[in-house]
Amino acid sequence: MNTLLTKSTLSAAIALTLVACSGGGGSSGGVAGIGGSGYISSGSVTGFGSVFVNGVEFETDTAEFEIEGETSGRSQTDLVEGMRVKVFGTISDDGVTGTATKVEFEDQLEGPVSSATFTEDADLENKTFTVLGVTVNINSVDTNFVGTTYDLIASGDNIQISGFFDDTGVLQATAVVEKDAFVAGTTIIEAKGTISALSSNDFTLTVGSATLTVNADGADTSQVTGGLANGQFVEVKGTITAVDGTSISATLVKLEDNNPAEGAEVEIEGIITDFSAATNTFKIDGIAIDASSTTLTKTPSTLTLVDGIKVEVEGPVSNGVLQANTLKLREGNVKVYAPASGVTENTADNTFTFTMTVSDDPVTVTVNKSTRLDDKVITETFAEAATKLGNQFLRVRGIPDGTNSIIATRARIEQPDDDVILQGVVDSKDSGNNTITVLGITVEVNGTTEFTDIDNTPFIGGQGNFFNGLVEGTTLVKIKDKDPVDGFADEVELQLP
Repeated sequence: MNTLLTKSTLSAAIALTLVACSGGGGSSGGVAGIGGSGYISSGSVTGFGSVFVNGVEFETDTAEFEIEGETSGRSQTDLVEGMRVKVFGTISDDGVTGTATKVEFEDQLEGPVSSATFTEDADLENKTFTVLGVTVNINSVDTNFVGTTYDLIASGDNIQISGFFDDTGVLQATAVVEKDAFVAGTTIIEAKGTISALSSNDFTLTVGSATLTVNADGADTSQVTGGLANGQFVEVKGTITAVDGTSISATLVKLEDNNPAEGAEVEIEGIITDFSAATNTFKIDGIAIDASSTTLTKTPSTLTLVDGIKVEVEGPVSNGVLQANTLKLREGNVKVYAPASGVTENTADNTFTFTMTVSDDPVTVTVNKSTRLDDKVITETFAEAATKLGNQFLRVRGIPDGTNSIIATRARIEQPDDDVILQGVVDSKDSGNNTITVLGITVEVNGTTEFTDIDNTPFIGGQGNFFNGLVEGTTLVKIKDKDPVDGFADEVELQLP
């Protein structure tokens, strides 16, 4: 059996993804038949032409754009992929197209990178640092960068961050935009958080897991109805005296209200916090979600709710709580990083199939309007590049959906110099033949293969203990092949037991 993860050609068949970037195509992420203006979609921008948010293409020709509270002269060109927006408007009966009446954008944090050193994971995909004392995580694949890059971002850089706070208070960045150079005492920084320990015009602002001190003696507080109070969620703008400062001299304090209107139909993307297994309730950005309905539709159907996972939730708001009727995983743990061969397409259901091995079953990828599609080889869209470029390296990240199939949350063309990576739940293991099967792809190991634990340290007991601990259908592993010629995996890393 040849289990080599081969390098070959990325076929022009991936041009079917044009369907995912136009008005036609499959179903994803909409609430069919909603009229009037009571529809709100909150999530990160995944594409343009119109504006794509949460799997819906919103026509924006007549929409008003509000960027950081300003509407004059603002337009769609002020947005970039990854920015979190709120779209107000209507959605069509097809569930995947709509019309926006207003698009709002506000960042989650803006200020200088205060870390003197950065922390990076073993796979060189995630890097953390601090801004205004807040821990920020950027991802080399999932974060969109403007004016800087994953590799070039450095201490002292003044950046605007859009993203989602996770259950540990870390800001998971979806978009990072470099701003004008930071000048202590002059550059305006921005943070959103909850007021506590209020004394006169001094208070503590809790932002994620960080606490900032704020003096609002000279601040404009006219947008805080009734005056400052503990427990309010506010935006603070002001200055700090040093790159690593966490004491803000406020120029503006503005009350923020994230709670959607009663009766509105809402679609929201975010990270689960405060999950209660007893009641199937949780929060996203402080918004209460009730997922206890017996008619709730989940994608994948086996989705288990826990704190820390990114989801997309739809439903009406009743008594201040979003009553979930649809819930989708938005950040899958399946990864296929490899050149593709034997590409075939099925435009009827927006899928393409490619083979990573010579003899095993191929992998099928479904793309939809929520899939972020990028090309990092030349400055074209993913679809434009895919129609003409051969021998390209494809990165797909997504959610498993049936046998050997992935619903893509992100796909992009890369320079063909990366390690081949296959990550997913173990389908089967065969210690006698030294094989592990993931997504229907059987990979051979041998005496040179490294087996590592969750913390990327050598697995105690080597291959034997590693295989014994694998639970078919449960254990998540990452398989790396740095030398496709030899036909064996170079590293098998435990991701989730």
